Amino acid sequence: MNRLFLALGLMTLPLGAHAATSPDPWPGSPVLVRLFSLPAGRADGERLSRTLALTPAQIAELRRLARVEAAYGQAGRQVIGRQEAARLNARIAVMRVEKDRKVRALLGAKYPAFRQWVRVWWAGQVRAAR
Repeated sequence: MNRLFLALGLMTLPLGAHAATSPDPWPGSPVLVRLFSLPAGRADGERLSRTLALTPAQIAELRRLARVEAAYGQAGRQVIGRQEAARLNARIAVMRVEKDRKVRALLGAKYPAFRQWVRVWWAGQVRAAR
């Protein structure tokens, strides 16, 4: 049971203290998993793809990055101690930076629109969850 809570918590840890109150979930939250891996987010992922006119190659790469993001969430289920959790948290922090770099390079001029779309979408998700 504790491993499950740790796994869920690891993927939602903010990069900085200000991130907890920030309406911008990127790159600290599993946005790509929610949009491109979870069945509940499929329609939203398709809407993002249409809105930004993403190419099939861009969509495929975002899906691949979502799988990487999900793998880190799964890795949290195997964590057994504080030292192991600290090492995983450090790896997650590196993954988030790398994820942002890859998405920025992938989307190019569409990256600012992606960030804006995600902020608005995320705010709607938070409102709906309340």
